[in-house]
Amino acid sequence: MRSRASAQGVVAAAGTLVLVAVSVAFAVSGARDVTAVGGMIALAVGVAGIALFGGGLVVAAGRALSGRPVLEVNDAGVRLPAAWPWSRSRDRRLPWPEVAAVVVWSRELPRGRQRVVQHVTFLPTEERAEGSSPPPSAELLAMGLDDVPGVATLHWSVEVSPGWDTDLATILAEIHRRGVPTADVRSR
Repeated sequence: MRSRASAQGVVAAAGTLVLVAVSVAFAVSGARDVTAVGGMIALAVGVAGIALFGGGLVVAAGRALSGRPVLEVNDAGVRLPAAWPWSRSRDRRLPWPEVAAVVVWSRELPRGRQRVVQHVTFLPTEERAEGSSPPPSAELLAMGLDDVPGVATLHWSVEVSPGWDTDLATILAEIHRRGVPTADVRSR
């Protein structure tokens, strides 16, 4: 599953580009009068802004153009690729024999207006979870997943984006084909 370019990503990149331009303006205005304290401060703020926001712009553009998938479901198991610019050696892998269950859940984000974000979480078996993953997630435990096998951890969780090239139903069909139990707790 790959994430397509979205309007939100374009707006974020454009906003970062504006911040780079403002930082360049600060640096230029500070460079014109370096002998004054105000000029030195403007130059320092401008250079810091160029470095910070320029790096952010490179990362945002790299993630949009890298074409790196956000979730891979194949015969070997599940892979959650590391975000660009991280190396693919940082990918998280969970083979099918170590997937106890899959949980589809949602949460509301209060960002001005209510927005519901859906997640797919691959719960590892008890053996896989011992010593290798973070402790169980309080957020998942609060949903009452007592009837679902596996350890309730967010380590193998991915946010489902409307910009994916594959829909959630196709992902769940592939998981059902593997015989892995699923739980849809979006209504809890």
